[in-house]
Amino acid sequence: MHSALSVCATMGGTATRRGTEEENVTPTWDDIDADALRETMRYSGALSEVEAINLALRVYAARHRSRTEAGRERERRTAQRRAS
Repeated sequence: MHSALSVCATMGGTATRRGTEEENVTPTWDDIDADALRETMRYSGALSEVEAINLALRVYAARHRSRTEAGRERERRTAQRRAS
């Protein structure tokens, strides 16, 4: 069983863990798997929970961006071969 940590994440702004948000920023509360967060911090060397979460999001996006770009390149090459 995994324990969960309540975290406040915002789009385009910051908020404290207690939910005090900056002007025009709406916080979103989710439960984060505390074991996964600790493991991410250990492997990445992140010094804070926020740093670990942001890093994990960037790595996830980069991985999927790379896969999407590779798929598009394969499709482009296939189309070029068919046209030749």
